Amino acid sequence: MNESVLIAKAERFLDNIKHNRIIAEEISDFETFRDTYSYLQDNLEELQDLRDTMEIKGYKAPYRSIIRYGGTHSTEMKAEDMYDVGRHTQYFRMRAAAKKNILDRVKSSIASHKIAIGQLEEYAVLTCSSCGKRFRGHEIALLKKTCECGSKDFTFSVNEDGVYRLNIIKYLPLSGEYMLRMADLSPMGRDAFRNIVRILKHEKRGIVKTLSLVVKVLEDGKWVRKRVNIDAKDDMNYEREIRQKYGSNARIEFMQIHRKKPAIINDKQVQTALSIAYVKVAEHNARKIFDEVLKGLISDREKLDTYDQAFEAAEKRAHRIAEDASDVEDLREEFLNQALKSENLITEDGSMDKELQKDMETRKCLEKKLFVEMPKILILWDVIRYYLLTSYDRRSKYSGPFPNLRPSLDTNQMKAFEDFDPFTVDIMRSNLKENIRYIPNIKAVVSRKFEIEGKMKGLHVQMNTPASGAAILHTHGKLSIEDAADIFSVKPADVTAEVNKFKTFGKPQTKKARKFLEMVKK
Repeated sequence: MNESVLIAKAERFLDNIKHNRIIAEEISDFETFRDTYSYLQDNLEELQDLRDTMEIKGYKAPYRSIIRYGGTHSTEMKAEDMYDVGRHTQYFRMRAAAKKNILDRVKSSIASHKIAIGQLEEYAVLTCSSCGKRFRGHEIALLKKTCECGSKDFTFSVNEDGVYRLNIIKYLPLSGEYMLRMADLSPMGRDAFRNIVRILKHEKRGIVKTLSLVVKVLEDGKWVRKRVNIDAKDDMNYEREIRQKYGSNARIEFMQIHRKKPAIINDKQVQTALSIAYVKVAEHNARKIFDEVLKGLISDREKLDTYDQAFEAAEKRAHRIAEDASDVEDLREEFLNQALKSENLITEDGSMDKELQKDMETRKCLEKKLFVEMPKILILWDVIRYYLLTSYDRRSKYSGPFPNLRPSLDTNQMKAFEDFDPFTVDIMRSNLKENIRYIPNIKAVVSRKFEIEGKMKGLHVQMNTPASGAAILHTHGKLSIEDAADIFSVKPADVTAEVNKFKTFGKPQTKKARKFLEMVKK
Protein backbone atom coordinates (compact mmCIF):
# COMPACT_ATOMS: atom_id res chain seq x y z
CA MET A 1 0.00 0.00 0.00
CA ASN A 2 1.26 3.48 -0.94
CA GLU A 3 2.53 5.51 2.06
CA SER A 4 0.18 8.47 1.55
CA VAL A 5 -2.76 6.08 1.07
CA LEU A 6 -1.88 4.22 4.30
CA ILE A 7 -1.60 7.47 6.30
CA ALA A 8 -4.90 8.76 4.86
CA LYS A 9 -6.63 5.45 5.64
CA ALA A 10 -5.39 5.53 9.26
CA GLU A 11 -6.45 9.18 9.71
CA ARG A 12 -9.95 8.47 8.35
CA PHE A 13 -10.34 5.49 10.65
CA LEU A 14 -9.19 7.47 13.71
CA ASP A 15 -11.48 10.39 12.81
CA ASN A 16 -14.46 8.00 12.60
CA ILE A 17 -13.63 6.75 16.11
CA LYS A 18 -13.48 10.37 17.31
CA HIS A 19 -17.01 11.08 16.07
CA ASN A 20 -18.49 7.90 17.61
CA ARG A 21 -18.45 8.82 21.29
CA ILE A 22 -18.98 6.04 23.84
CA ILE A 23 -20.96 6.76 27.01
CA ALA A 24 -20.22 3.53 28.87
CA GLU A 25 -22.08 4.59 32.05
CA GLU A 26 -25.35 4.06 30.15
CA ILE A 27 -24.68 0.33 29.60
CA SER A 28 -27.33 -1.56 31.57
CA ASP A 29 -28.44 -4.44 29.33
CA PHE A 30 -26.88 -7.26 27.31
CA GLU A 31 -27.55 -5.76 23.85
CA THR A 32 -25.90 -2.41 24.65
CA PHE A 33 -22.95 -4.15 26.28
CA ARG A 34 -22.52 -6.55 23.34
CA ASP A 35 -22.66 -3.75 20.74
CA THR A 36 -20.19 -1.53 22.63
CA TYR A 37 -17.79 -4.38 23.36
CA SER A 38 -17.87 -5.68 19.76
CA TYR A 39 -17.31 -2.16 18.40
CA LEU A 40 -14.20 -1.70 20.56
CA GLN A 41 -12.88 -5.20 19.71
CA ASP A 42 -13.33 -4.63 15.96
CA ASN A 43 -11.58 -1.26 16.22
CA LEU A 44 -8.69 -2.83 18.13
CA GLU A 45 -8.15 -5.52 15.49
CA GLU A 46 -8.13 -2.93 12.68
CA LEU A 47 -5.75 -0.67 14.62
CA GLN A 48 -3.34 -3.53 15.32
CA ASP A 49 -3.31 -4.38 11.60
CA LEU A 50 -2.53 -0.75 10.77
CA ARG A 51 0.26 -0.66 13.37
CA ASP A 52 1.84 -3.87 12.06
CA THR A 53 1.74 -2.61 8.46
CA MET A 54 3.31 0.71 9.47
CA GLU A 55 6.09 -0.93 11.47
CA ILE A 56 6.92 -3.25 8.56
CA LYS A 57 7.19 -0.17 6.32
CA GLY A 58 9.65 1.49 8.73
CA TYR A 59 7.35 4.03 10.39
CA LYS A 60 8.92 3.15 13.73
CA ALA A 61 12.21 4.86 12.75
CA PRO A 62 11.25 7.08 9.77
CA TYR A 63 14.22 9.46 10.02
CA ARG A 64 16.75 6.68 9.48
CA SER A 65 16.06 6.65 5.73
CA ILE A 66 16.99 10.33 5.29
CA ILE A 67 20.30 10.27 7.17
CA ARG A 68 23.05 11.11 4.71
CA TYR A 69 26.18 8.99 4.85
CA GLY A 70 29.05 11.01 3.41
CA GLY A 71 28.05 12.77 0.18
CA THR A 72 29.55 15.71 -1.67
CA HIS A 73 31.31 18.25 0.53
CA SER A 74 29.42 21.51 0.83
CA THR A 75 32.35 23.55 -0.57
CA GLU A 76 32.22 21.55 -3.81
CA MET A 77 28.49 22.16 -4.33
CA LYS A 78 26.91 25.01 -6.22
CA ALA A 79 24.53 27.31 -4.39
CA GLU A 80 21.48 26.12 -6.38
CA ASP A 81 22.41 22.49 -5.68
CA MET A 82 22.64 23.21 -1.96
CA TYR A 83 19.22 24.87 -2.13
CA ASP A 84 17.71 21.83 -3.89
CA VAL A 85 19.26 19.43 -1.36
CA GLY A 86 17.90 21.50 1.53
CA ARG A 87 14.44 21.67 -0.06
CA HIS A 88 14.32 17.92 -0.67
CA THR A 89 15.62 17.18 2.82
CA GLN A 90 12.85 19.34 4.30
CA TYR A 91 10.25 17.50 2.20
CA PHE A 92 11.48 14.09 3.35
CA ARG A 93 11.61 15.26 6.96
CA MET A 94 7.99 16.36 6.73
CA ARG A 95 7.04 12.93 5.36
CA ALA A 96 9.02 11.23 8.13
CA ALA A 97 7.28 13.39 10.76
CA ALA A 98 3.88 12.47 9.29
CA LYS A 99 4.77 8.76 9.54
CA LYS A 100 5.93 9.08 13.14
CA ASN A 101 2.88 11.11 14.18
CA ILE A 102 0.32 8.73 12.65
CA LEU A 103 2.04 5.68 14.21
CA ASP A 104 2.00 7.44 17.61
CA ARG A 105 -1.73 8.13 17.21
CA VAL A 106 -2.44 4.52 16.25
CA LYS A 107 -0.45 3.21 19.25
CA SER A 108 -2.24 5.62 21.59
CA SER A 109 -5.58 4.49 20.20
CA ILE A 110 -4.62 0.81 20.69
CA ALA A 111 -3.67 1.48 24.33
CA SER A 112 -6.95 3.34 24.96
CA HIS A 113 -9.03 0.57 23.36
CA LYS A 114 -7.30 -2.07 25.50
CA ILE A 115 -8.08 -0.05 28.64
CA ALA A 116 -11.73 0.43 27.60
CA ILE A 117 -12.16 -3.28 26.80
CA GLY A 118 -10.56 -4.20 30.14
CA GLN A 119 -12.96 -1.88 31.97
CA LEU A 120 -15.98 -3.49 30.28
CA GLU A 121 -14.70 -7.01 31.02
CA GLU A 122 -14.37 -6.10 34.71
CA TYR A 123 -17.85 -4.54 34.74
CA ALA A 124 -20.05 -7.27 33.30
CA VAL A 125 -21.15 -10.81 34.08
CA LEU A 126 -22.95 -12.55 31.20
CA THR A 127 -25.05 -15.61 32.02
CA CYS A 128 -26.36 -18.05 29.42
CA SER A 129 -30.15 -18.24 29.73
CA SER A 130 -30.13 -21.89 28.67
CA CYS A 131 -27.28 -23.67 30.50
CA GLY A 132 -26.57 -21.03 33.18
CA LYS A 133 -22.85 -20.76 32.34
CA ARG A 134 -21.34 -17.45 33.50
CA PHE A 135 -18.82 -15.41 31.52
CA ARG A 136 -16.79 -12.59 33.05
CA GLY A 137 -13.38 -10.97 32.78
CA HIS A 138 -11.23 -12.38 29.97
CA GLU A 139 -13.85 -15.10 29.34
CA ILE A 140 -16.07 -12.49 27.63
CA ALA A 141 -13.49 -12.13 24.84
CA LEU A 142 -13.75 -15.88 24.16
CA LEU A 143 -17.54 -15.69 23.89
CA LYS A 144 -18.75 -15.44 20.30
CA LYS A 145 -22.37 -14.90 19.28
CA THR A 146 -23.51 -18.13 20.90
CA CYS A 147 -22.77 -20.10 24.07
CA GLU A 148 -21.17 -23.55 23.89
CA CYS A 149 -24.65 -25.02 24.34
CA GLY A 150 -25.83 -23.19 21.20
CA SER A 151 -27.98 -20.59 22.94
CA LYS A 152 -27.89 -16.94 21.85
CA ASP A 153 -29.76 -15.59 24.88
CA PHE A 154 -27.76 -14.07 27.73
CA THR A 155 -28.65 -12.09 30.82
CA PHE A 156 -26.52 -9.14 31.92
CA SER A 157 -25.51 -8.31 35.50
CA VAL A 158 -22.88 -6.13 37.16
CA ASN A 159 -19.75 -7.83 38.51
CA GLU A 160 -19.60 -7.03 42.24
CA ASP A 161 -15.93 -8.16 42.40
CA GLY A 162 -14.78 -6.06 39.44
CA VAL A 163 -12.36 -3.13 39.47
CA TYR A 164 -13.78 -0.67 36.94
CA ARG A 165 -14.66 2.98 36.35
CA LEU A 166 -16.83 3.18 33.25
CA ASN A 167 -16.77 6.98 33.38
CA ILE A 168 -13.06 7.03 32.42
CA ILE A 169 -13.81 5.54 28.97
CA LYS A 170 -15.21 8.81 27.57
CA TYR A 171 -11.99 10.60 28.59
CA LEU A 172 -9.63 8.06 26.98
CA PRO A 173 -7.92 9.24 23.75
CA LEU A 174 -9.64 6.47 21.75
CA SER A 175 -8.88 8.26 18.47
CA GLY A 176 -5.23 8.71 19.45
CA GLU A 177 -5.41 12.48 20.06
CA TYR A 178 -3.50 12.23 23.36
CA MET A 179 -1.53 15.43 22.68
CA LEU A 180 -4.75 17.46 22.39
CA ARG A 181 -6.12 15.89 25.58
CA MET A 182 -2.92 16.78 27.44
CA ALA A 183 -3.04 20.37 26.12
CA ASP A 184 -6.63 20.71 27.43
CA LEU A 185 -5.62 19.93 31.01
CA SER A 186 -5.72 22.76 33.55
CA PRO A 187 -2.46 23.79 35.32
CA MET A 188 -3.39 21.67 38.35
CA GLY A 189 -4.52 18.90 36.00
CA ARG A 190 -1.04 18.89 34.47
CA ASP A 191 0.50 18.56 37.93
CA ALA A 192 -1.80 15.61 38.67
CA PHE A 193 -0.98 14.08 35.26
CA ARG A 194 2.77 14.27 35.93
CA ASN A 195 2.31 12.73 39.39
CA ILE A 196 0.40 9.74 38.00
CA VAL A 197 2.85 9.14 35.14
CA ARG A 198 5.71 9.28 37.65
CA ILE A 199 3.99 6.58 39.73
CA LEU A 200 3.21 4.30 36.76
CA LYS A 201 6.77 4.68 35.44
CA HIS A 202 8.28 3.55 38.74
CA GLU A 203 10.94 1.11 37.60
CA LYS A 204 11.95 -2.22 39.00
CA ARG A 205 15.55 -2.76 40.02
CA GLY A 206 17.57 -3.82 36.99
CA ILE A 207 17.02 -7.37 35.81
CA VAL A 208 19.77 -8.96 33.72
CA LYS A 209 18.50 -9.20 30.14
CA THR A 210 21.57 -10.03 28.02
CA LEU A 211 25.33 -10.32 28.42
CA SER A 212 28.03 -9.22 25.99
CA LEU A 213 31.28 -11.14 26.41
CA VAL A 214 34.74 -11.20 24.88
CA VAL A 215 35.90 -14.83 24.97
CA LYS A 216 39.41 -16.13 24.25
CA VAL A 217 39.27 -19.58 22.60
CA LEU A 218 41.88 -21.95 21.17
CA GLU A 219 41.35 -22.61 17.45
CA ASP A 220 43.86 -24.51 15.30
CA GLY A 221 46.56 -23.96 17.89
CA LYS A 222 45.98 -20.18 18.02
CA TRP A 223 44.23 -18.06 20.65
CA VAL A 224 41.35 -16.15 19.06
CA ARG A 225 39.09 -13.54 20.63
CA LYS A 226 35.34 -13.78 19.95
CA ARG A 227 32.47 -11.44 20.78
CA VAL A 228 29.50 -13.36 22.18
CA ASN A 229 25.97 -12.26 23.16
CA ILE A 230 23.96 -14.46 25.53
CA ASP A 231 20.31 -14.13 26.58
CA ALA A 232 20.09 -14.17 30.37
CA LYS A 233 18.22 -16.97 32.13
CA ASP A 234 17.48 -17.55 35.80
CA ASP A 235 20.26 -19.36 37.71
CA MET A 236 22.40 -19.57 34.59
CA ASN A 237 26.10 -20.46 34.90
CA TYR A 238 27.58 -18.29 32.12
CA GLU A 239 31.11 -19.68 32.40
CA ARG A 240 29.85 -23.25 32.02
CA GLU A 241 27.76 -22.24 29.00
CA ILE A 242 30.81 -20.72 27.31
CA ARG A 243 32.97 -23.80 27.98
CA GLN A 244 30.29 -26.14 26.68
CA LYS A 245 30.12 -24.13 23.46
CA TYR A 246 33.81 -23.30 22.89
CA GLY A 247 35.64 -25.98 24.84
CA SER A 248 37.23 -26.31 28.27
CA ASN A 249 40.09 -23.93 27.39
CA ALA A 250 37.77 -20.97 26.74
CA ARG A 251 38.38 -17.95 28.95
CA ILE A 252 36.13 -14.93 29.55
CA GLU A 253 38.23 -11.74 29.20
CA PHE A 254 35.42 -9.19 29.39
CA MET A 255 31.73 -9.28 30.36
CA GLN A 256 29.16 -6.48 30.09
CA ILE A 257 25.73 -6.90 31.68
CA HIS A 258 22.68 -5.31 30.03
CA ARG A 259 19.73 -4.78 32.34
CA LYS A 260 16.07 -4.03 31.75
CA LYS A 261 14.02 -1.96 34.18
CA PRO A 262 10.31 -2.66 33.63
CA ALA A 263 7.90 -0.06 35.01
CA ILE A 264 4.74 -0.75 37.05
CA ILE A 265 2.80 -0.31 33.80
CA ASN A 266 5.35 -1.12 31.15
CA ASP A 267 3.86 0.81 28.22
CA LYS A 268 4.26 4.55 27.66
CA GLN A 269 0.98 4.94 25.73
CA VAL A 270 -1.01 3.10 28.41
CA GLN A 271 0.59 5.28 31.11
CA THR A 272 -0.43 8.43 29.21
CA ALA A 273 -4.00 7.30 28.43
CA LEU A 274 -4.70 6.16 32.00
CA SER A 275 -3.23 9.36 33.48
CA ILE A 276 -5.34 11.60 31.22
CA ALA A 277 -8.55 9.66 31.94
CA TYR A 278 -8.12 9.53 35.73
CA VAL A 279 -7.21 13.23 35.90
CA LYS A 280 -10.29 14.20 33.87
CA VAL A 281 -12.63 11.99 35.94
CA ALA A 282 -11.25 13.37 39.20
CA GLU A 283 -11.47 16.94 37.85
CA HIS A 284 -15.12 16.41 36.88
CA ASN A 285 -15.93 15.03 40.34
CA ALA A 286 -13.97 17.80 42.08
CA ARG A 287 -15.89 20.54 40.26
CA LYS A 288 -19.21 18.97 41.31
CA ILE A 289 -18.41 18.95 45.02
CA PHE A 290 -15.92 21.82 45.40
CA ASP A 291 -18.36 24.57 46.43
CA GLU A 292 -20.22 22.29 48.81
CA VAL A 293 -17.00 21.15 50.56
CA LEU A 294 -15.57 24.67 50.66
CA LYS A 295 -18.74 26.00 52.26
CA GLY A 296 -18.16 23.83 55.33
CA LEU A 297 -14.52 24.89 55.71
CA ILE A 298 -14.54 28.71 55.41
CA SER A 299 -15.87 31.32 57.83
CA ASP A 300 -17.24 34.03 55.48
CA ARG A 301 -18.25 33.13 51.92
CA GLU A 302 -19.43 36.67 51.21
CA LYS A 303 -15.94 38.16 51.71
CA LEU A 304 -14.43 35.50 49.44
CA ASP A 305 -17.00 36.24 46.71
CA THR A 306 -16.30 39.98 47.04
CA TYR A 307 -12.56 39.32 46.60
CA ASP A 308 -13.19 37.16 43.51
CA GLN A 309 -15.39 39.82 41.89
CA ALA A 310 -12.82 42.53 42.64
CA PHE A 311 -10.01 40.40 41.20
CA GLU A 312 -11.95 39.67 38.00
CA ALA A 313 -12.85 43.35 37.51
CA ALA A 314 -9.22 44.42 38.16
CA GLU A 315 -7.97 41.82 35.64
CA LYS A 316 -10.30 43.07 32.89
CA ARG A 317 -9.54 46.72 33.57
CA ALA A 318 -5.76 46.11 33.60
CA HIS A 319 -5.88 44.32 30.22
CA ARG A 320 -7.99 47.12 28.75
CA ILE A 321 -5.72 49.96 29.91
CA ALA A 322 -2.21 48.42 29.77
CA GLU A 323 -0.13 49.48 26.77
CA ASP A 324 2.42 46.74 27.36
CA ALA A 325 1.89 43.15 28.55
CA SER A 326 4.48 43.63 31.30
CA ASP A 327 2.31 46.36 32.89
CA VAL A 328 -0.78 44.15 33.33
CA GLU A 329 0.28 42.59 36.63
CA ASP A 330 1.18 45.92 38.29
CA LEU A 331 -2.05 47.58 37.15
CA ARG A 332 -4.15 44.62 38.27
CA GLU A 333 -2.55 44.73 41.73
CA GLU A 334 -3.20 48.47 42.00
CA PHE A 335 -6.87 48.21 40.93
CA LEU A 336 -7.43 45.20 43.20
CA ASN A 337 -6.04 47.03 46.25
CA GLN A 338 -8.29 50.01 45.53
CA ALA A 339 -11.38 47.79 45.31
CA LEU A 340 -10.51 45.85 48.48
CA LYS A 341 -9.90 49.07 50.44
CA SER A 342 -13.33 50.36 49.43
CA GLU A 343 -14.84 47.12 50.81
CA ASN A 344 -12.74 47.35 54.03
CA LEU A 345 -11.00 44.07 53.19
CA ILE A 346 -7.53 45.60 53.24
CA THR A 347 -6.00 48.20 55.59
CA GLU A 348 -4.13 51.36 54.65
CA ASP A 349 -0.78 49.64 55.26
CA GLY A 350 -1.74 46.84 52.81
CA SER A 351 -2.61 44.10 55.34
CA MET A 352 -5.45 41.85 54.21
CA ASP A 353 -8.43 41.03 56.41
CA LYS A 354 -7.31 38.00 58.50
CA GLU A 355 -10.55 36.11 58.03
CA LEU A 356 -10.39 36.57 54.25
CA GLN A 357 -6.73 35.60 54.12
CA LYS A 358 -7.39 32.40 56.06
CA ASP A 359 -10.34 31.50 53.81
CA MET A 360 -8.21 32.08 50.70
CA GLU A 361 -5.50 29.77 52.05
CA THR A 362 -8.16 27.15 52.86
CA ARG A 363 -9.53 27.35 49.31
CA LYS A 364 -6.06 27.00 47.79
CA CYS A 365 -5.35 23.97 49.98
CA LEU A 366 -8.70 22.37 49.04
CA GLU A 367 -7.99 22.91 45.33
CA LYS A 368 -4.71 21.03 45.69
CA LYS A 369 -6.37 18.19 47.61
CA LEU A 370 -9.18 17.70 45.08
CA PHE A 371 -7.53 18.54 41.75
CA VAL A 372 -3.99 17.20 42.36
CA GLU A 373 -4.19 14.67 45.21
CA MET A 374 -7.51 12.98 44.37
CA PRO A 375 -6.57 11.72 40.84
CA LYS A 376 -3.47 10.02 42.29
CA ILE A 377 -5.49 8.40 45.10
CA LEU A 378 -8.15 7.18 42.63
CA ILE A 379 -5.74 5.32 40.36
CA LEU A 380 -3.59 3.96 43.20
CA TRP A 381 -6.69 2.70 45.00
CA ASP A 382 -7.89 0.93 41.84
CA VAL A 383 -4.46 -0.62 41.17
CA ILE A 384 -4.20 -1.82 44.79
CA ARG A 385 -7.71 -3.31 44.68
CA TYR A 386 -6.87 -5.05 41.40
CA TYR A 387 -3.72 -6.58 42.91
CA LEU A 388 -5.67 -7.75 45.98
CA LEU A 389 -8.62 -9.10 43.99
CA THR A 390 -6.67 -11.11 41.42
CA SER A 391 -4.21 -13.99 41.41
CA TYR A 392 -0.66 -13.87 40.05
CA ASP A 393 -1.62 -16.19 37.17
CA ARG A 394 -4.53 -14.02 36.10
CA ARG A 395 -2.41 -10.86 36.12
CA SER A 396 0.30 -12.64 34.12
CA LYS A 397 -2.04 -13.90 31.39
CA TYR A 398 -4.71 -11.21 31.02
CA SER A 399 -4.42 -7.44 30.82
CA GLY A 400 -7.63 -6.40 32.61
CA PRO A 401 -8.32 -2.68 33.22
CA PHE A 402 -4.57 -1.93 33.44
CA PRO A 403 -2.85 -3.31 30.32
CA ASN A 404 0.86 -4.15 30.74
CA LEU A 405 0.59 -4.05 34.54
CA ARG A 406 3.45 -5.94 36.21
CA PRO A 407 2.09 -9.14 37.83
CA SER A 408 4.30 -8.49 40.87
CA LEU A 409 6.42 -5.61 42.14
CA ASP A 410 9.75 -5.34 43.92
CA THR A 411 10.53 -3.18 46.95
CA ASN A 412 11.70 -0.30 44.76
CA GLN A 413 8.40 -0.17 42.86
CA MET A 414 6.35 -0.40 46.05
CA LYS A 415 7.73 3.01 47.04
CA ALA A 416 5.18 4.41 44.58
CA PHE A 417 2.36 3.34 46.93
CA GLU A 418 2.46 6.27 49.32
CA ASP A 419 -0.11 6.50 52.11
CA PHE A 420 -3.24 8.38 51.06
CA ASP A 421 -4.06 11.80 52.45
CA PRO A 422 -6.70 11.14 55.17
CA PHE A 423 -8.51 14.45 54.57
CA THR A 424 -8.93 13.75 50.83
CA VAL A 425 -10.05 10.17 51.50
CA ASP A 426 -12.68 11.46 53.93
CA ILE A 427 -14.03 13.89 51.29
CA MET A 428 -14.16 11.09 48.70
CA ARG A 429 -16.11 8.88 51.11
CA SER A 430 -18.57 11.49 52.34
CA ASN A 431 -19.15 13.58 49.19
CA LEU A 432 -18.51 11.15 46.32
CA LYS A 433 -19.72 7.98 48.08
CA GLU A 434 -16.45 6.29 47.09
CA ASN A 435 -15.97 2.93 48.83
CA ILE A 436 -12.48 3.71 50.09
CA ARG A 437 -10.75 3.75 53.49
CA TYR A 438 -7.62 5.38 54.83
CA ILE A 439 -5.03 2.62 55.20
CA PRO A 440 -1.83 3.34 57.15
CA ASN A 441 1.36 1.86 55.64
CA ILE A 442 -0.30 0.77 52.43
CA LYS A 443 3.02 -0.60 51.12
CA ALA A 444 2.78 -3.37 53.74
CA VAL A 445 -0.62 -4.40 52.35
CA VAL A 446 0.69 -4.75 48.77
CA SER A 447 3.88 -6.44 49.97
CA ARG A 448 1.90 -8.99 52.01
CA LYS A 449 -0.18 -9.90 48.93
CA PHE A 450 2.96 -10.80 46.94
CA GLU A 451 4.43 -12.62 49.95
CA ILE A 452 1.34 -14.84 50.25
CA GLU A 453 1.35 -15.53 46.50
CA GLY A 454 4.99 -16.61 46.79
CA LYS A 455 4.17 -19.02 49.63
CA MET A 456 1.22 -20.47 47.71
CA LYS A 457 3.30 -21.55 44.71
CA GLY A 458 3.30 -25.32 44.49
CA LEU A 459 1.00 -25.79 47.51
CA HIS A 460 -2.20 -26.23 45.44
CA VAL A 461 -4.16 -24.34 48.11
CA GLN A 462 -7.65 -23.22 47.07
CA MET A 463 -8.09 -19.49 47.79
CA ASN A 464 -11.12 -17.24 47.84
CA THR A 465 -9.28 -14.36 46.13
CA PRO A 466 -11.66 -11.46 47.03
CA ALA A 467 -11.90 -12.70 50.64
CA SER A 468 -8.11 -13.12 50.85
CA GLY A 469 -7.68 -9.52 49.64
CA ALA A 470 -10.05 -8.36 52.38
CA ALA A 471 -8.15 -10.51 54.90
CA ILE A 472 -4.88 -8.75 53.97
CA LEU A 473 -6.59 -5.36 54.41
CA HIS A 474 -7.69 -6.51 57.86
CA THR A 475 -4.35 -7.95 59.04
CA HIS A 476 -1.95 -5.41 57.49
CA GLY A 477 -4.22 -2.46 56.67
CA LYS A 478 -5.61 -2.24 60.21
CA LEU A 479 -9.24 -2.31 59.00
CA SER A 480 -11.98 -4.15 60.83
CA ILE A 481 -13.16 -7.40 59.26
CA GLU A 482 -16.53 -5.76 58.50
CA ASP A 483 -14.96 -2.76 56.70
CA ALA A 484 -12.55 -4.97 54.74
CA ALA A 485 -15.41 -7.29 53.73
CA ASP A 486 -17.52 -4.30 52.63
CA ILE A 487 -14.77 -3.00 50.30
CA PHE A 488 -14.63 -6.30 48.38
CA SER A 489 -18.34 -7.19 48.71
CA VAL A 490 -17.69 -10.46 50.57
CA LYS A 491 -19.04 -11.96 53.78
CA PRO A 492 -17.14 -11.27 57.04
CA ALA A 493 -17.17 -15.04 57.74
CA ASP A 494 -15.24 -15.66 54.48
CA VAL A 495 -12.67 -13.04 55.48
CA THR A 496 -12.21 -14.69 58.89
CA ALA A 497 -11.71 -18.07 57.18
CA GLU A 498 -8.96 -16.61 54.96
CA VAL A 499 -7.25 -14.97 57.96
CA ASN A 500 -7.12 -18.37 59.67
CA LYS A 501 -5.83 -19.97 56.48
CA PHE A 502 -2.91 -17.48 56.34
CA LYS A 503 -1.83 -18.58 59.81
CA THR A 504 -1.41 -22.20 58.67
CA PHE A 505 0.85 -21.49 55.65
CA GLY A 506 4.10 -23.41 56.01
CA LYS A 507 2.90 -25.28 59.10
CA PRO A 508 2.29 -29.07 59.16
CA GLN A 509 -1.43 -29.87 59.26
CA THR A 510 -1.42 -33.60 60.03
CA LYS A 511 -0.01 -35.60 62.94
CA LYS A 512 2.23 -37.56 60.54
CA ALA A 513 3.68 -34.33 59.07
CA ARG A 514 4.37 -32.87 62.53
CA LYS A 515 6.08 -36.11 63.62
CA PHE A 516 8.25 -36.08 60.47
CA LEU A 517 9.41 -32.49 61.14
CA GLU A 518 10.30 -33.39 64.74
CA MET A 519 12.42 -36.31 63.47
CA VAL A 520 14.20 -34.02 60.98
CA LYS A 521 15.02 -31.50 63.74
CA LYS A 522 16.63 -34.26 65.84
